[in-house]
Amino acid sequence: MIPENSSPKRYWYGPYEGYESRCQRRLLNDLGVDEAAAETILHLRSQVVAMQSHIRQLETELAIHRASQDVRLARYREVYYEATWIELEIQE
Repeated sequence: MIPENSSPKRYWYGPYEGYESRCQRRLLNDLGVDEAAAETILHLRSQVVAMQSHIRQLETELAIHRASQDVRLARYREVYYEATWIELEIQE
């Protein structure tokens, strides 16, 4: 928190500072949720955000793995077709 002026009661919150406290205050005041429920909601929200991040990471890893498999499959096909042509040449 960064003091806004010389008064110790007023503070300016940065974009991420105090996010949970602002959300909790909104849940309490605007939506009428009790304090325990507000804490639970914020905890579950943070878990959802963490899981979404982990899912994006896994999707990226999966895409890389699939691309690697596609490259290997293309190489195997090239070798197979080349071996097939060599075998056909030998039979003739």
